[in-house]
Parts: sequence; structure tokens; C-alpha cells
Amino acid sequence: GWMNPTNHFRVVIIGAGPAGIGAAIALSKHGIKSIALIERSDKIGGVPSLYKKKKGGVRTFIRWSRGGIPVFGEEYVNSLKRKLVKTDVKVWLQTQVIEIETKERKLSIINPIEGKISLTADAVIMACGSREKTMSERGWLTGARPIRVFFTKQLLQLIDGNDLLPMRNPVIIGSDLIGYAAAAKLKVAGAADAIIMDKRRRPKCSYVERLYFRRWSQPNFRGVDVKAVEVVGSKTASGIRLSKDGDFIPCDGIVVCGELVPNSELALLGQLKVELPSRKPVGGRNYQMSESGWFSAGNMLGVFRGAEWCYYNGRRVARAVVNYLSQPL
Repeated sequence: GWMNPTNHFRVVIIGAGPAGIGAAIALSKHGIKSIALIERSDKIGGVPSLYKKKKGGVRTFIRWSRGGIPVFGEEYVNSLKRKLVKTDVKVWLQTQVIEIETKERKLSIINPIEGKISLTADAVIMACGSREKTMSERGWLTGARPIRVFFTKQLLQLIDGNDLLPMRNPVIIGSDLIGYAAAAKLKVAGAADAIIMDKRRRPKCSYVERLYFRRWSQPNFRGVDVKAVEVVGSKTASGIRLSKDGDFIPCDGIVVCGELVPNSELALLGQLKVELPSRKPVGGRNYQMSESGWFSAGNMLGVFRGAEWCYYNGRRVARAVVNYLSQPL
């Protein structure tokens, strides 16, 4: 049975990406018993778990703790799983938190096996990660909403998860590391070199990182100094029109990359304070949120870092939680 009779836990962690896993492992090492790790997907590991290990594939995750060796996201997640298995953390997959009551530290969760249940905790860590800004949130992309406009996550599910190539002549919106990694993945899967567009003079991705991806692909960067870029296509995306000079760039698919915002919808729902428009949780010292006993970790903090940074940040947040729990009420 994976429910304790009272449904009460010392710590509940929302989100089993690298930050949530890091927090769970560290709490367990600090001797905290009864920890629940809640994940809405059907596997742990968050975004890195989507980057499958493939022959000739692109390794996009850097293990700084191992001297900076690049690995596949899936390999990195497997190394975290091996540590998590040694703890007695209860992991609940396909489980969605649908509401939170912050004062009581009460969570309503729903999953296909048990239906709807409530849990309470002495402390809650929100490690809900981040998502990419939509085209309308970016503010400079207009036009049709045709099919074949993907976020990176959807692209990975098609290429790595299902071995499908959704486009041959891609345009990538966004020039940070995620965009260059997507260009490399598309090229390896059989597409042409991507055109990368962004509203800036030079790419956001650093020179060293761009050099690393040149092994696989050499995308063409277009810095856009126009007010708006129009997506063209009635049913499927057929190109991009630059409003300034009417220049048309044909394509058969668009990937909207990078420009992450924290997944703070749940925090807002529970009336925890969130800074707008950045959506970063507002809080006190030591990763505390605006309500006592609530903490945030990883990319939900609003600084967007790689998987390993998130894992070590989760461990730091766990230490703050241990200190919080050891204080007399």
C-alpha cells in the first residue's frame, strides 16, 4: 500500500525532475522519514528524460561534477534513479496536484488508480520546473496558428520518443542553448540545417556552446530587427514573413524554443505570491515561499539552468527544509 493511514507526510515534493529528485535524495540522507514525490508524467526525470540515448545522437547534458562530460539526458536521469531507489521515498507517477491549501499545507491530488485524495505535510517543496513561452507571450510573433508549430518538448517526443521527423526545413524561434540543441537533433534525424530566428543581434547561445553543436549542424542565424514576424500557412506552417521588408522564409515546421517561464500556476492557485510578469515565486530567505512551510526549487526559481544545477539546487533546498523542520513550532 502506498498510502499511510493518515495521508500525512513530513515532506511532499511536487515535481520529479532533477530538482525534485535531488531534494528527495538529500532529505532522505538527512534522516527525514515519510517523503512523497509527486509527478504528473508517467516517468521521473523531467525534461532530461525526453532526450533518449541514441547511436549517433546528440549529447546535450553536461555533467560538470564529472569534469564537464556531455551525456544523453536519459543517461543522466538513470544515474539519479539509481540513487533514488536506495531511499524509501514514495514516488507517485501520473499524479496531478489539483489544488493546494497553503495555511494547512494540504494538497488535493488525483491519479488513475486512487482517484482523488488529500494529503497534508509539514513542509512542501514545489519543483514544478518551467515551460517555454507561447508565441503570443513572446509578443513579436503574429499570424496564423497552423499545425506543425511545436514546443521543444513535443519535438523531442516525436523525434526521440517515436522516431518521427515532423519537418524537413525547420525554422527555430529562439536562439539559446535549447534552440541550437533542437537544430542539431533535427539535422541528425534527417532535416536540413535550421534557420534560427530571434529578436536580437547575435544568438543567445554562447560561442563555445555553438561550437559544440557545429559537429552536427550549422544553423543559419537571422537576427530579427523588426516589430513583428508573421507565421504563414492556413493548415500547416509554410513559412515566416518578416513584416519590415516582406521577406519570406519558406519552411514546413516551426519549433518555439527556450524563453522559459516558471510553472507557477499551482502556486498562484494557492495564493502563494508570484512576481509578474516573470512568474517567479516571491519569498523570503532560504528558498522559502510567501507562506510558512512552502519552498521552491530548481527552474521554478526563475533562473534557468541545466539539469545538474537543478539537482544540486534541490539538495540545497532540502537542507533549508531540514532546518525549518528542526525548529520548534
